[in-house]
Amino acid sequence: MRRDKICFFVPFYPLIKGGAEYQSKIIATALKEQQYEIVYISSGHEKEQCIVVDGFKIYQLNVSSGIVEKASLYKNFMKKVCDIISKEAPNIIYQRILNTFTYRLAKFSKKNNIPFVLHIADNYSLEFDKGRLGILKKKLFKALLKNGPIIICQTAYQRNKITEFDYAVADVIPNMHPLLTETVPKKDRKKIIWIGNARPVKQLEVYLKLAKSFETSQLKFHIIGRIPENAYGISLQETIATGKNIVYHGGQDNDYVNSLLLNSGILINTSVSEGFSNTFIQAWMCGTPVLALNSDPDSIIKKNNIGVNCEGEQDRMKIALKELLENSDAYDLMCQKALRTAQSHFSVEMNMKRFVALLVKSN
Repeated sequence: MRRDKICFFVPFYPLIKGGAEYQSKIIATALKEQQYEIVYISSGHEKEQCIVVDGFKIYQLNVSSGIVEKASLYKNFMKKVCDIISKEAPNIIYQRILNTFTYRLAKFSKKNNIPFVLHIADNYSLEFDKGRLGILKKKLFKALLKNGPIIICQTAYQRNKITEFDYAVADVIPNMHPLLTETVPKKDRKKIIWIGNARPVKQLEVYLKLAKSFETSQLKFHIIGRIPENAYGISLQETIATGKNIVYHGGQDNDYVNSLLLNSGILINTSVSEGFSNTFIQAWMCGTPVLALNSDPDSIIKKNNIGVNCEGEQDRMKIALKELLENSDAYDLMCQKALRTAQSHFSVEMNMKRFVALLVKSN
């Protein structure tokens, strides 16, 4: 028996790749298996068309980056989105990423009495600086809350940011991932991994600097992800080309990422900030500890002893990496804890039960 129809307003993975897109695809696939009907409105495409991929109906839309469209909070684009939603008549609207589009979508959902589930995908969208942009961003967020979205957070930190506005969060559901292995596979501790698209916020240059400091060791520093064709990207590419212990794999799909993580020694994250990185969960699902420069969402790394957070201190990364790899017994125990933590906290089966319960309650 077919259940409710849900409209996913999020770019469709793998046509457009990113952490939020990947998490949405996991959720959409699990819902489809439970006989929910899923239709996607996917932005960021050059050609506008309606296609079917992996059994999902997908409306591909182009987003104009013109000044007028931005100033109007993408009025014309969101009219197209709302027209599609009206045509498809879903029981629920789901958006994974809080962004400029969210205000108009929340307003439309309230007007048409369609439950709107907003799933927070990062910390930045809930952080409001004191500049002009921060003030406008905060004002817009307050306005969208008046439309009563059903908000899911990834972390307690995100929930606390929203409760500052006297608004109740429906649930805190972490990112999830299919199980990858029952036991910790054999690890090559000489293989170090960095995963991400090389935007400035990801600080790949910090990882390259770390690799340089280990040039005389046997460690190999692997990179997976796209590097932009701009001045920043060209600088990174030049450093990679001259690195004696650096291996660049380019952009790869998740099967490739998982296969590399299964036998790697450490995943390193150098981002300025993270919500809850998918790569952390993928690493732990492979029994691979994480060494992070700035991120320990809800203190899960510290509480479970499944890696190290350097709390912004770049100099600590070299020391921490050495310590992680040199003590075999401590490292092996950390790998076991990483896998157990991932299986107990981030499995699709466990977290989807909570997600579906929320959908049933909201509708």
